[in-house]
Amino acid sequence: MRHASRRVGSPTGDVGQVTTPGDSGTDSLPDFDPAVLTDLDVRDDLRSGREPLARILAVAEALPAAGVLHLRTPFQPAPLFYVLSQRGFAYHSEAFAADDWSSWFWRSESPPAPAPPVSALAAALAPAGVIDLRHLPPPEPLVAILARITRDDAPFEVMLPFDPPILDVMLAQQGWRVERIGTSADSARLRIVREQ
Repeated sequence: MRHASRRVGSPTGDVGQVTTPGDSGTDSLPDFDPAVLTDLDVRDDLRSGREPLARILAVAEALPAAGVLHLRTPFQPAPLFYVLSQRGFAYHSEAFAADDWSSWFWRSESPPAPAPPVSALAAALAPAGVIDLRHLPPPEPLVAILARITRDDAPFEVMLPFDPPILDVMLAQQGWRVERIGTSADSARLRIVREQ
């Protein structure tokens, strides 16, 4: 679409911030034939509270060998980078505005990215041993949870500013489940448990 057609074939340096949040990320968008692009815009879904993860994963898995998924989101989808890199995809992401991100995903021969790093803030514990992620901007709480489940199999509790439905799907794919302990107007307390 407008971003993909401008970037593919002739990358320029004037279109936004290049990010590389993992070892499967690339510094620049490779030259892809526009004919291999599959565009998927989930900005309205996310703004309306609809969970697009299942649709994104289905489109990515259905790509032909040389296919490229061009995803439009209102924020950088860092948790998705980890999920798709574990499935063998490389990625590149750029911001065209604070609420307008394009990310491209394609199959890669490189090994999957390691677990994303946990920021110092995300590692801070709430008084009762609960990991308090309420102060982090999206999508950092989800990144911190994904990083935590790669370190050990022990159950743990987190506090989030809200209860994200995407978390159930993401964790189920990794062999974990979410137990809801309590919610209030400004937080959700969840227990994350490894499936037996």
